[in-house]
Amino acid sequence: MLTVEAGGWRLLIEDGGLPDLYQSYVGNAVFVDRVVPVKDGGRDLFVAIKAKADRAGASHLWPEMVITQRYQDAQGTLRPGILLVPEASMLFVGAGECLLGYNLLSRKRVFEDWTECGFFGWSRQGDYILMSAELEFAVWKVTGEKLWSTFVEPPWSWEVSGMNIKLDVMGTRKALLLETGISADGQ
Repeated sequence: MLTVEAGGWRLLIEDGGLPDLYQSYVGNAVFVDRVVPVKDGGRDLFVAIKAKADRAGASHLWPEMVITQRYQDAQGTLRPGILLVPEASMLFVGAGECLLGYNLLSRKRVFEDWTECGFFGWSRQGDYILMSAELEFAVWKVTGEKLWSTFVEPPWSWEVSGMNIKLDVMGTRKALLLETGISADGQ
């Protein structure tokens, strides 16, 4: 199991199966979310989250939140991605075709979204979270509100330039405003 600590949060992550102590994690959690796709098969992604210490300075043994997500891994080519925004207490999780967002302070799911053919990764650019997938590029606020998305087709790439996102989709280039997805060229 992989342990990651950032911004006062500790994440326990296991990809490909559930940990041996899964039932104990679930039994001791305040919030449990199990996302299972319609299709059979796939891999399990396990994420447990806990504050490193509560407001009184006490540390708890068991994580407060447990998230499990079963996803299709496209014959081992897709990997899950997790992005933590500590100051917004937000966790972004992507695996297979499922995209999830959680507010860690209120211990609740903020959004569930889907992308066709597979998630590639999250990236943060200031107050924006960028999501790349096989056939989609999307932008969220750090607080979990989806701002916009656009269809892309491989091969494609993106680059941030100031407050613009430059997409190159199969050799066709366009610049979009990061916040709105509207053409930065005024067209």
